[in-house]
Parts: sequence; C-alpha cells; structure tokens
Amino acid sequence: MISIKLQLILLIAVLIAIVVIIRMIIRYKLDLKYALLWLLLGVSFLIISFFPSIIYRVSNLLSIETPTNALFFLGIMFILSIIFSLTIALSRSSNKIKQLSQELGILKFEFEKIKKNLDKE
Repeated sequence: MISIKLQLILLIAVLIAIVVIIRMIIRYKLDLKYALLWLLLGVSFLIISFFPSIIYRVSNLLSIETPTNALFFLGIMFILSIIFSLTIALSRSSNKIKQLSQELGILKFEFEKIKKNLDKE
C-alpha cells in the first residue's frame, strides 16, 4: 500500500496542479477543451490518492501483474489520448490556415485587378 506521507504529497501536488489549470483557464491562457483531459487526470489522481486500493483492482481487472505496471499502462494510454486530441486540433488549424491563405490570395488578385482597372481610367 501507499504510505500516508506519499498520499499527502500526491494530494498536495494534484491540488496545486488543478488550481494552476483552473487559473490558466480563467485567464484565457488555456482553452477549456484542451484542459478537460488534464482536469480529468487530476481528479483521477485525487481519487487514487484517497483510495489507493483502486489501482490494485484496476491491475487485477486488466490482468496486469503489478499495480505499478498498471499505472504506467494507464499513463501511456492517457498520453496517447492527449497526442490524438492535439493531432486533431492541429489538423483543423492547418485546414483553416490553408483556407484563409487561399481566400487571401483570391482577394489580393481581385484587388490588384481592380487597381489596374482604376489606373487605366
């Protein structure tokens, strides 16, 4: 089992992290849609710090030999989900940038065309 001292350290660290994330959301330095995964992770760590037996149950449920390996597995799955969500956001932003640059090119072309017509007159 996890010692009380380690539980308290984990609890304090998670609470500080949650407060920092919430303050960043309030100050508009972090979008809520990206912060939700981090808040979910923080709440999960809070639950695990209060009830460390959960990780033992999870490791048994997943047929993982040691709880430490279960934590690593869940951590890797969490990191992959963050990478996937960021890839989706990056792809959307890239498509929007491409569309905006194409529209800007069209507008510049039309502007130059109008400018040439005015210069001729």
